[in-house]
Amino acid sequence: MPNPTPAMTRPSRSTTHDTAELLLVDLATARYAPGDSLDVDTIVREHRVTPGEVHLALFELRRMKVVVRAPFSGAHVVVWHRRFNEVLLGDLVRMISVASTKATSLEEVPEPAVRRPACAAHGLTLPMDVAHFLDLARAIVQVLSPAARQHVQDDLLLPLEILCSSRAVEVHDMRPALGESVRGAIVDLVEAAAHFGDWARLPGLASEYVTALGVDEPRGRPVD
Repeated sequence: MPNPTPAMTRPSRSTTHDTAELLLVDLATARYAPGDSLDVDTIVREHRVTPGEVHLALFELRRMKVVVRAPFSGAHVVVWHRRFNEVLLGDLVRMISVASTKATSLEEVPEPAVRRPACAAHGLTLPMDVAHFLDLARAIVQVLSPAARQHVQDDLLLPLEILCSSRAVEVHDMRPALGESVRGAIVDLVEAAAHFGDWARLPGLASEYVTALGVDEPRGRPVD
């Protein structure tokens, strides 16, 4: 299993979001495995952040549902695993379904602010089809309320931008069910439906994409 980057080579971070992103990168690169406990003192030392920032970051990770607080002990335990991205993507599809009832075409949706995927700040990259799909989702949900948009950005898109990275796919052997060209074709259909006002098709197409991106293994296989 890959070792964490030595603490002396890590840039100093000062915000809760940055700390949460660093911990997501740790998950993506297999620094922690499902069932591992996250030790505050270790995170403080490795990432050169304050205990307060770590506690706030752990709160964010709980909200993303990638870690949980264990009963009685209060320890934060990793629950994210190789199939969990499908859960996050399923939640994103549900938000797209809500958005699909509120606009007639993508041309009527306010343009989201241009931004780099969170993974880019950590030397990670997204497969082209995944980056395209998440960009479309960010645009589509602009029709939702500010609170709903914030939920999508912070709790769904941010973790997906890191946990769907090519590095995470490689390290966790998350081989997608269908190849990148087929997945890209589905995303192109999502974009076309959004642009031409066929928003009723968006939930179905987005669901098809999630299935295509899902890990290629029997559903009944135990999670490792």
